[in-house]
Amino acid sequence: MDKVSVWFSIQNYGDGSAYPLWFLTKEEAEQDQRELEEGWGEPCIGSVETFIGSDIHFLAVENKSN
Repeated sequence: MDKVSVWFSIQNYGDGSAYPLWFLTKEEAEQDQRELEEGWGEPCIGSVETFIGSDIHFLAVENKSN
């Protein structure tokens, strides 16, 4: 299995909960943070290492195509 890093941008549900939205690049995660309707006050991005074809990688690829 090939390793890959994917980036996340923390989203605000507005009800006190949060969730990660996955991206293939740091730049995409940073752009998402800049475009949040209700931001966090500071960027909430980070990365994780996973494998190509994992659920997280699939979500990042799917997000890229939307």
